[in-house]
Amino acid sequence: MQIGCCWFDDEQKELINQSNATKWQLNNNEFWVLSVLAKHRGHVVPIELLSFPEDLDGHQQKLSLEDMEQIVENFQDYFGSEHRGLVELINEQGAILYNKVAVNHSSLLDTPVKVISNAHYILIILMTLLASYFVYSNLNDPDYIVPDFNEQFLTQQGNLATLKMYSSGEINLDEHFTERAHSALRELKNCPVMQWDTITATTASDRKTVSIVLKKRTADGWKFHNVKLIRGAVEYSVVKPAWLKEVNICAD
Repeated sequence: MQIGCCWFDDEQKELINQSNATKWQLNNNEFWVLSVLAKHRGHVVPIELLSFPEDLDGHQQKLSLEDMEQIVENFQDYFGSEHRGLVELINEQGAILYNKVAVNHSSLLDTPVKVISNAHYILIILMTLLASYFVYSNLNDPDYIVPDFNEQFLTQQGNLATLKMYSSGEINLDEHFTERAHSALRELKNCPVMQWDTITATTASDRKTVSIVLKKRTADGWKFHNVKLIRGAVEYSVVKPAWLKEVNICAD
C-alpha cells in the first residue's frame, strides 16, 4: 500500500521510503498498528482496537497510551516532514491514517469524526468568554423614555384610551405644552366615535412638526395609522373636531 512517499509491504512487514530508498523493518507493535490503520484508512480507529496486538507467540498484549504515542511518532518520522501529517493521534481517543495530507488538521471542519484536543477546547471557551465580555461591556442599559404627558380617558363609547405626548426636549421653552395637551385631551373625550386605543404625539425639534401614531388592537392583531402635523407657528392649535375626523382619529 502506498502511504505518501512510502510503500507499506505487509508481507515483509517493511516500510520503504521510495524518495530516499530507506527501509524500516517494523516491529510487531508497529506492524499491528499500521495494518489496522491501513485497513480503516480515512477513519478514526479507537485506541481500544489498536491496543491489543499479538506477540510472536500468539499471545495478546496491551499497548499503553505512551506506547501508542511513540509508535505514531515513529510513523511520522518514517513518512518524513512532507507527509508526517498522514498519521495522527486524536486526543487520546484514537488514531487515523489519512488518504492524503490534510491542509489543517486543527480545523473543526476537516471531518465529521474529528475530535478537538483539550487545548483547542479550552481556547474556544476562552474566546467565547472574551467575546461575551466584550459584547456585554459595550451594551448600555436600556433607556426608557417617559412621556411628558400621559393620560387615560373614557371615550364616548365607554372604552378606555390613552393619550401620550412627547415634547421636543425643550419643554421649558414651550410654556403652553401642558395647556395644549389638556386641550387635545378634551377634544378626544368628545369624539363621537374614538377609533383608536392609543394616541401618541411627538413634537420635533423645530416644535412645529408633530408626528402622531395611532394604535388599536383588533381580532387580527394590531392596527396602526400615522399622521404628520405641520403647524405654521408654535402657538397654533389645530386639534379641533373637524381636523380629528379629517385625519381619521374620530368618526361620527
